[in-house]
Amino acid sequence: MTRDSNKVPQVGRLIKASALLLASTGLFLTTGALAAEEFRHQHIAPTPLLNSWRAPDETYVEPSVTEKLQPGTRVAVPDFGEPGNWYVQRLTERSYWMICNAFATTVFVGDEGVLLVDASNTVVPADMLAAIKQFTNLPVRALVYSHMHTDHVGGSYRLQKALEEQGIDLRIIASASAAREIKAHQNNVAPPTDVIADGRSTFMFEDFAFVLATPIVAAHSAADSYVLTPDGVIMYVDFNYPGRVPLGYISSSYNVTGWVDFLRHALGEEWQFANLGHANIGYKRDIEKTFAYLGDLYDAYSTEIWPSWATGQGIADSVATNGTGLTAGVFWSNYVDQSAEVMAKKVYPKWKQVAQSEVIRSHAYKVFEDSFLNYNPEVGVVKPLFTPIEPGR
Repeated sequence: MTRDSNKVPQVGRLIKASALLLASTGLFLTTGALAAEEFRHQHIAPTPLLNSWRAPDETYVEPSVTEKLQPGTRVAVPDFGEPGNWYVQRLTERSYWMICNAFATTVFVGDEGVLLVDASNTVVPADMLAAIKQFTNLPVRALVYSHMHTDHVGGSYRLQKALEEQGIDLRIIASASAAREIKAHQNNVAPPTDVIADGRSTFMFEDFAFVLATPIVAAHSAADSYVLTPDGVIMYVDFNYPGRVPLGYISSSYNVTGWVDFLRHALGEEWQFANLGHANIGYKRDIEKTFAYLGDLYDAYSTEIWPSWATGQGIADSVATNGTGLTAGVFWSNYVDQSAEVMAKKVYPKWKQVAQSEVIRSHAYKVFEDSFLNYNPEVGVVKPLFTPIEPGR
């Protein structure tokens, strides 16, 4: 897309020139004569939802606190329901999935108490505890952190205080990497009482053995873990999504290959249901679909972007489009944006009917960065591996 500091593109022209751009991100530029102190910026319009959050080839059932979910089915609840309302679904004999305001928690009911995985910073403890009482009167005694991002575990202080008022000392379990990151960010969540070694480790809750695996140094965060219950429920957060492509900008992950490798470890484990942190129940087929989608984006880089860059033509074309006399910083911003648009257009026809495809361009942006910085198609390596990794490997 041409950037002209002296003209204001009309929306109609933008739609004709780049329908994908508007559909996926709502991005358009406002330029023109600027006052001396005016800031030149890109206006981002809200992304419209073009596809239903319910995939047409999926089976959805009404949530139940008593009936176990049949493997392969989803729950008929939206990501964002009535504010403050907890939707609860029983998964197995002891494990439950709960979601409120698009943030999910896994609940494991033991013989003497309850273990939770994650407590969002949107959590109102009284409401959460009331939701749990729909299916058990046992007290909450333990909380496990999936990773240290506060949107998923920032409610820990509130929950800890609410339980203290009931005379309960909350056990908080986290990986060594999570403990390190919590300290680095000045205890932005309640500090763990139990620190579990990175890698694939186990911990006990009552007489039940859980897996807490922190297999990758850097992926979505610097301390991503998955928690595997003894009855086949896995929880990992901000990775793949149920029947959908990923969140915008691949969940703001800063190491996309590490993000893929984390999922390869999860894919190699044995489990029936996945709690993915933000949306519906997940299955292994969701990881496989995500890998197919990302593979197409990496291939788009190697076929549509790399050849012209390798000959120097990519620089020449971008400079010709945007004007000579650019600084390196402005050139790079333009080049990444334009490359992401080319990649997104390449994969959009195949993936446009998949939920969340409205944000494909943002995924192309992240894959471009990973491809450009870390892969060399000249020697035949164009993308990460997408095969499962067996436990302990």
